[in-house]
Amino acid sequence: MSNTPPWIQKTSFNCAENIESYLQEDGHRTWGFVIYRCTYVSDVDWNKFMELLRRHIRRSFEFYNRLDIMDSLSLTIIQDQSIFDDASTSFVREHFKQWAATAPEEEQGEGIGPGLSQRYRYCIQVDDYALESIMEDENDGYVNLIKREWDPQSQGDRGPVEDPIEDCTLHDVGWMMVDYRDVMVGFHYQLRGYNNWYQEYRRPPKVAHG
Repeated sequence: MSNTPPWIQKTSFNCAENIESYLQEDGHRTWGFVIYRCTYVSDVDWNKFMELLRRHIRRSFEFYNRLDIMDSLSLTIIQDQSIFDDASTSFVREHFKQWAATAPEEEQGEGIGPGLSQRYRYCIQVDDYALESIMEDENDGYVNLIKREWDPQSQGDRGPVEDPIEDCTLHDVGWMMVDYRDVMVGFHYQLRGYNNWYQEYRRPPKVAHG
């Protein structure tokens, strides 16, 4: 099996150069999606997930001989079993909104706004099902990617009623299941533009691949 990350096999862009460009455009010094831990069944499995995630990120940058990009990567984990254990995507979204309201200035510097940074527009949720999928097959697991600026009331008439997901029957439920191997690099690149969400979106239980 090829050691090349799956999303790199299908693209020709240099992810390291793009990340550098994004940091310069936004005036930022850190990048990377925030991770919400919503499963507390096994610390061993969680630690293995984080190890696998770091391995796939590292492999992506090794491909371009640019491991220096990992120096600016911030793998922020938000966790509290009493608050986030088995939390819904809507609960995570509301917390993320509060976090993202002050985080840019705290992380990037005084007077620095969020810019177009994907870090403050999307977050990762790992629940029991996501973690189990990765433990079952480390080459085919997923995590949930949640869009911050999503409101069911603003969706309007977006097609026929579909099977409910967390009581939502819209096609776009504001989050999607994505290949965990692609999420921190491939999807970070692909979701830079505001309209890119609609191009990449797959309604659960379909899993999106970078």
